[in-house]
Amino acid sequence: MRSSVFCYAIFMDLDIAYFSMEIALSDAIPNYSGGLGVLAGDALLTMADFGYKAIGITLLNERGYYSSILNNPWPKESLLKKLPFTLPVKIEGRVVICQVWQYDLVGQFGEKVSVYHLDTNSEQNSEYDRSLTSYLYGGDSRYRLHQEQILGLGGFYLLEKLGFQVEKTRIFHLNEGHAAFFGLALYDWCRQRFLSHESALGFLATRLVFTTHTPLPAGHDRFLKSLVSASLEPRLLKFLPETAFDQDELNMTRLAMFYSGIATSVTRKHRALTKETMPINRSLLTVTNGVHHLRWTSSFLAELYDQYCPLWRRNPAFLHLAGRIPPQRLWQAHQKAKQKLLTWATQKSGVTLNLKHITLGFARRMTSYKRPSLLLSRLDELSRFGYEVGPLQIIFSGKAHASDKEGKVLILKILKKASEYQDSLKIVYLEDYDMDSAAKLVAGVDVWVNTPLRPYEASGTSGMKAALNGVPHFSVLDGWWEEGWVEGVTGWSIGSRLSGIGVEDRSDQDYDEEDLYHKLGSVIMPLYYHQPEQFAKMMINVVSLNGATFTTHRMVNEYVSKIYFPLKNRKRFDEIE
Repeated sequence: MRSSVFCYAIFMDLDIAYFSMEIALSDAIPNYSGGLGVLAGDALLTMADFGYKAIGITLLNERGYYSSILNNPWPKESLLKKLPFTLPVKIEGRVVICQVWQYDLVGQFGEKVSVYHLDTNSEQNSEYDRSLTSYLYGGDSRYRLHQEQILGLGGFYLLEKLGFQVEKTRIFHLNEGHAAFFGLALYDWCRQRFLSHESALGFLATRLVFTTHTPLPAGHDRFLKSLVSASLEPRLLKFLPETAFDQDELNMTRLAMFYSGIATSVTRKHRALTKETMPINRSLLTVTNGVHHLRWTSSFLAELYDQYCPLWRRNPAFLHLAGRIPPQRLWQAHQKAKQKLLTWATQKSGVTLNLKHITLGFARRMTSYKRPSLLLSRLDELSRFGYEVGPLQIIFSGKAHASDKEGKVLILKILKKASEYQDSLKIVYLEDYDMDSAAKLVAGVDVWVNTPLRPYEASGTSGMKAALNGVPHFSVLDGWWEEGWVEGVTGWSIGSRLSGIGVEDRSDQDYDEEDLYHKLGSVIMPLYYHQPEQFAKMMINVVSLNGATFTTHRMVNEYVSKIYFPLKNRKRFDEIE
């Protein structure tokens, strides 16, 4: 279905159209679940910093991540601007009307990147259709399929409506496979203009980029062929390639890869794993994730960086000059951030936390492969560390999807352990994990802990945020940590050392547990309590080595130099090692 001839704006060129099922904009707009959405928001904010002509396209996710009828919608009318047109998207033979809401991300130099939210909650739609943009990752398979049609097909019609000429848009970037139907719509557009299938694919190969974010099977959406056949327009159905199917299921990652000129992974290890576990018939390059330096650096540290690394706001790579900072000054700034965190956490939990006690932080989506309970597997031993070395505090935070029963059990397990050991250990679990609480945590804890089951952490970005604040990382060698880890310099590893990259490079639960407790009790806590000046010097290393490197400033620059602009000269099926 084509949108009407009317265009909201005059025809314009566009550098980047960025599609993502979730984009984290602010705490007032809770339409994201975690890392994927936060990365998208950080990337678009960085594009605004650079002054690129870019836009983001997402779903409204009016009732957020938790698929519960008890969730109240957030006030879109007061936070977004409603645009004076609608978009028709054909689903199961009927027309679903989409409203469009705009939010402007403003970069540090005043440039704007607009994020457009597709919203089916219109009186013109049926009750079911009105709900299609209500719950992020909610509903059954049919519901999810229809959401992804709204994002991909509706997103294409939106570009036309806004007046962005397809042929003059430099890059269409699909952030995960949820928007893969956009590739289908773009191919349909090409076939109406090019003489051959090869010419159409050739055009797409110079414009479409796809990023995959996870090796977990659950992260790659699949829909029954019969369900897809009943939902998509017949004209589009014939453009679905056979290679996009796993037997009788349409694999959205494969579909996105088929029409894209290039695919990107989010760390070097993730690239190797993706090549081993998925059929790749095009270039697969690595652009390691990053975080927005101004969004995640505490004001206390930022003031210090302004003094000793004066150009860091414009270019965070200048944080490599953090070695100029006297360690005591960094320590003092960290103590202010820590006090802010502990005051807030004490108010929320009712547990009094102490500024002088080493504080570990663990905050992320609560799901089984993240293994949050690994840190609590030997609480008697943790209690002993408290008596022999110094008092220990642990702050947990995170959320589980409403349908993730294991995730809910993990949260209950943390709460139970905290209650059982409240006399010898201070363990706090903070609910309602969001961007604001994440910012407090990554700046205020003394050590950031990450315990994923190898090799399932494609990237992880919370440790990068901690690094901007000088907080050392204590993590399993997976995802980005393999690239940022220098033992005893930027943090510490948990479990096996680098042992090659591949599907056989997996965690050993017992060894991970043993190594975690050994290093915590004999290396990390003694360093904090007995050699505080060395701990402060390590924090300097963390800023200058990891904080300066793992940013979206570097990430977007890599996309532009390695992917976006060279793409027009790249062959469709080449293989780059």
